[in-house]
Amino acid sequence: MTIPPKTRGVKDLVPLLAILASVAYPFVVWLNIDTINPRWFGVALLCIAIIRVVFMGSMRRVSDWLLTAIVVLFCAAIILLDSTILLKCYPVMMSASMGLLFLASLNDKQSLIERFASVGGKQLPPEASGYLRRLSLTWGTLLLLNALVAAWTAWYGSLAMWTLYNGLLFYVFIAVFIIAELVYRQYYKKKHNIVED
Repeated sequence: MTIPPKTRGVKDLVPLLAILASVAYPFVVWLNIDTINPRWFGVALLCIAIIRVVFMGSMRRVSDWLLTAIVVLFCAAIILLDSTILLKCYPVMMSASMGLLFLASLNDKQSLIERFASVGGKQLPPEASGYLRRLSLTWGTLLLLNALVAAWTAWYGSLAMWTLYNGLLFYVFIAVFIIAELVYRQYYKKKHNIVED
C-alpha cells in the first residue's frame, strides 16, 4: 500500500520564514534604529513569536513552549522599557536559550538532536546515540559562546560591528561548522559501519 505524499501548507513555510527573519533582524535594526522606537521592534518580534506558535499546531513540545515564553517575556521587556540595548540583546537571548535547551536535553533519555533525527519513527542505530549526544553538547556550547560574543557586541561594540557579527559572521561560522560536521559524520559512519535505513 502506497502512502500518499504529504501535502505542504503555509505552516511548512513558518520555520523558513523564522530563519530568514533571524538573519535579516540585525540589518533591519541597523537601517531603522534611528527612526523607529525599540518598542515597535518588540511588537514586531512578539507578533512573529505568536504566529510561529499558532502555525506549529500539534508539533508543539515543552521546549517550544519554554522558548516561546522566554521570547514573549523578552519582547514585553523591550516594549515596556523601550530599550535599545535590549533590542540589540535579542540575538543573545535566542542563542543562549537554544544553547541551554540543547544542554538541558542531555539529562533526558534522548538529546535534542536525537529527537530531531528520530522524527517520523526512524530507528537510530545504537552507535549513533553517543555521537548525537556529543553533537548536542557541542551545539549547546557553541550557542552559549555565541551568546557571550553577541552580548559583547551589544554592550561594547558599535552598531555596525553588532550588525556585522550577528547578521553575517555568526552565520558564516555556523555554516563552516555544519559542513565540517557533515564531513566528520561520514567518516564516523564509515568507521563504525553505520548504515542508514
